[in-house]
Amino acid sequence: MEKMNSAVERMKMLVGMEVDEEEASAQQSDSFIDDFNRNCTLSTTQRFYGFAICLASGLACTLLSMLVFFNPIKFGIAFTLGNLLALGR
Repeated sequence: MEKMNSAVERMKMLVGMEVDEEEASAQQSDSFIDDFNRNCTLSTTQRFYGFAICLASGLACTLLSMLVFFNPIKFGIAFTLGNLLALGR
């Protein structure tokens, strides 16, 4: 409920409506970066493992798609999945 109230207060500020001073001061202390840092708690090692796994599987799918080059449906699926995994790293 608190997030909903803060979203309503932000919308009021964007539109130009008046906002209560107490709520505005409490709202300014919470920023997007603070929320992001609280919710994103992966360690550096976990991030590196995720990067390596996505890169390796993306490259593998992309290279394996060349084996089914003459079958357009399989090629399209494998190549697209490989590119998405490589970009997701």
